[in-house]
Amino acid sequence: MLKAIIIDDEVAAQRSLEILLQLNCPNVSIVGKGSSVNDGIKLIEETNPDIVFLDIEMPQANGFKLLEQLPGHRFEVIFITAYNQYAIKAFKYSAIDYILKPIDINELTLAVKRVTKLLKSNVDPRERYAVLFENIKEIIPRKLVIPGKENYSYVDLSTAIIAKLERETITFTMSNGTVNSYENTNAEIPSLLTQKGFLRVDKGIMVNLNKVLKFKKTGKGSIVLEGNHTVKIGTITKGEFIDQLTRHNKNQEK
Repeated sequence: MLKAIIIDDEVAAQRSLEILLQLNCPNVSIVGKGSSVNDGIKLIEETNPDIVFLDIEMPQANGFKLLEQLPGHRFEVIFITAYNQYAIKAFKYSAIDYILKPIDINELTLAVKRVTKLLKSNVDPRERYAVLFENIKEIIPRKLVIPGKENYSYVDLSTAIIAKLERETITFTMSNGTVNSYENTNAEIPSLLTQKGFLRVDKGIMVNLNKVLKFKKTGKGSIVLEGNHTVKIGTITKGEFIDQLTRHNKNQEK
């Protein structure tokens, strides 16, 4: 049985989440509820929970302050948030679980399953939360967290030029020529890369549009990237690539 606490300034929201957990997540036992960051810190020290369900927007101090005051924590956090889509990107990039308000039962049960798996793996969560804080500040983060079966890897997308996606691995070519492969268990990685400015140009191949130096129209077309790396296009046409690159560059100027 996993011990959990709920920190939310709305008592009705606390009770609603508690009922949903009782009905749908029998492996979770609520051992405490609080309405503020101070309540949360006290409860964590008293109960040593496995999971903290943490509201972000609370009076006096937001949920991030709780984690900042507990740098040595070993519990997992499931954020309860009504944040906008840009902040949600930060959670996804950091591989941090979150549930949008109003709470959807399927999202809740999936989040609990993911966190349960993480707790069994004994992966230290602290680095992921450090990345989250950085990503929240930047809104659209540079660092991407890639979850594997036993650990997490961190990629600085500001220096990544090519991503090669295979069934359970992803390989990044960096602008300095370094090639790094990672085990990957997150099906959302292609979508996250697209949001960060990567474009799929062939089967399993995505390029960073921020790193394009020129486009050669000979043959089917090829892209020259920073570091003089060349990638041929395959699943898109020359016109489609040029349109996507032009649109991306215009968006970057805004």
